[in-house]
Amino acid sequence: MAKAKKIDRRVQRTRQLLQDALMAMMIEKGYEATTVQDIIDRANLGRATFYAHFADKETLLASRLEDLRAMLALRQQAGGVLGFSLAMFEHARGHLSLYAAIVAKESGAFVLQRIHRTIADLAGLDLKAMAFRGTAEERALAAEYIAGAFMAVLTWWLDHDAKLAPREVDEVFRRLVMQGLEPEVGTRRNAKAKAPHLRSM
Repeated sequence: MAKAKKIDRRVQRTRQLLQDALMAMMIEKGYEATTVQDIIDRANLGRATFYAHFADKETLLASRLEDLRAMLALRQQAGGVLGFSLAMFEHARGHLSLYAAIVAKESGAFVLQRIHRTIADLAGLDLKAMAFRGTAEERALAAEYIAGAFMAVLTWWLDHDAKLAPREVDEVFRRLVMQGLEPEVGTRRNAKAKAPHLRSM
């Protein structure tokens, strides 16, 4: 058991090194221009080690975004409906050089699309929990609307050097989105109410 835990920690440490190396290279060169060789050079690891953990840089990026999604879902437990938003703004502020590079470089579009998908998925769960009145297709459309609005606000905020505090920009985002959603949900909810699908988590 102890040996297995030691191996698990080693695997986690290696994956973290590779993820951190990718983030560093994205700041320096952008995602598209970054190669596996760049990543392993920055992490000071061998090519065989990289491929023992990831098939390519896309799966490496996906692993980092899965970690981000897990963090947002956990924070949503406390923040309730649209609880991902404040957590995401705070994460961007805490990694400002990375996010600034993503929105500034053309190659960041791929990364932004993946983040958009994560936000849309979380928003879709919230809409379902809020008894959204429309069909499944309409709910998916509303989730895309929320994600699009969030990404527009996030990009604007980063383009303006994130001068507003995360909580300030989050309050504006929540207020505008929740006002638009009120006619479409089954029950009136405060923007900070806890969504039922999160209560048991």
